[in-house]
Amino acid sequence: MSKAKLLACLVGASVSCLLAVAARSAEETYAVKTIIPVPGGLTSFDIAFVDANINTFVLADRTNKSIDVVNTATNTLTHQYTASPAFRGVFNPGGLANASGPNGAIIVDQREIWATDAPVLNCSGTPQVCTVVTPSSIKVIDLATGATTHVIPNGGARRADELCEDVKHEIVLSANDDPIDNFLTFINTETYSVIGTNHKLDGSDPNFKITLTPTPPGTISVAANGIEQCKFNPRTGSYYLAIPETTVTTTTGTVAGPGVVLRISRRAPFHIEQTITIPTSTGCTGPQGLAIGPRHEIQLGCGGTASPIIDERSSGTATIIAPGAGEGGADEVWYNPGDNSYFIARSGAGKLGVVDAGTSPPQADADVTTTIGSHVVAADMKRNQIYVPVRANTVAGTCTTAGCATLCGPASTTGPASQGCIAVLTAPNDDKCLAQGMPVLDHDDGDDPVFMRTRCRDHDDDDHDREARR
Repeated sequence: MSKAKLLACLVGASVSCLLAVAARSAEETYAVKTIIPVPGGLTSFDIAFVDANINTFVLADRTNKSIDVVNTATNTLTHQYTASPAFRGVFNPGGLANASGPNGAIIVDQREIWATDAPVLNCSGTPQVCTVVTPSSIKVIDLATGATTHVIPNGGARRADELCEDVKHEIVLSANDDPIDNFLTFINTETYSVIGTNHKLDGSDPNFKITLTPTPPGTISVAANGIEQCKFNPRTGSYYLAIPETTVTTTTGTVAGPGVVLRISRRAPFHIEQTITIPTSTGCTGPQGLAIGPRHEIQLGCGGTASPIIDERSSGTATIIAPGAGEGGADEVWYNPGDNSYFIARSGAGKLGVVDAGTSPPQADADVTTTIGSHVVAADMKRNQIYVPVRANTVAGTCTTAGCATLCGPASTTGPASQGCIAVLTAPNDDKCLAQGMPVLDHDDGDDPVFMRTRCRDHDDDDHDREARR
């Protein structure tokens, strides 16, 4: 709907106008286009990634100890690549956390999958004690052949998790989020070697000291309590990293601190350039997801009741661009320049939050009902297809009643819903608008970030008629 027609509706508030607004809203509501079955089922998975330039979606599939590869042009699963040595799969003896894999996954140079994995552990005894047989690693898989070409150990006693890339300088940042490790690793994608040493986020590394705003009285040190999604921002030339919670050591003891977003340098010596504190008063009780959007926006995916959009230029306390009320309980988030929207995977609520970035400030669209446990989202920007992995309805916590319906299919204990799937969502008539000036999170053949400069325009009938008359 054009701005002129929308304004007329707001002024006149006629029934026909309100119906027109409702119809337009319905056209932009996302629904399942198709589902992609996963051989072997899907009960445990982690991060997904799309490179639209090569029509490829990848998913870290712990159930099958594989990276699942989907052709986004045909929406078919083409490969389930295993690794050598094998991915750890689901490994949680005695409830042990952060010991499964694969976890993070990205596509590098349009020819490799980089996937993080957990260490091989030997666990025994009561209380349970685990010793490291082989440390955590980043495994590189040839996208064409499925061969494991490199295994890059990074020394962790628990999983290597999220990762992201500075494409221009060919450096991947990987995070080991368990408190036992609590460090970042920087890796050169040309030499497959770790740059320098790991960088601890426990307050001991002078280049990675977290500084809260305001600083709690008597603060001695601040440590990250968890490390989540990261993205490289070509606009600022820095990495941005979500830290869901901090632990503050003071002269009188330790206390829980707020979540923060760290802005980190792209070059060695790597260091924190800015700590952006996310006050709990925003409703964000821990940033987990993070996506770089248009203008100077960073969409967060938070625990709590809200997932705000903050300004990438924030210093000290976060400058809030949009409050994101009602979009809490989130994990991974994704910005899709194809329709200029943010997508927020709200796994606890079984919802996919959708935020229109074409308005200033951005405004929430209707949430999409997904499935409890769907904590991952990724988008093909060329086709405006949104990918949401869905676990089997047999997994505890997915259903309030046994055999419930999911995005994969109707209620059943033996049908598609009981196996899990990758759901593909589209809107009947989305905006199809590439945001002006938005740095697409991808790269061209020269390994340079691609900057979209396409201007957005309205897409209602009046606008099309006007274009046709020119």
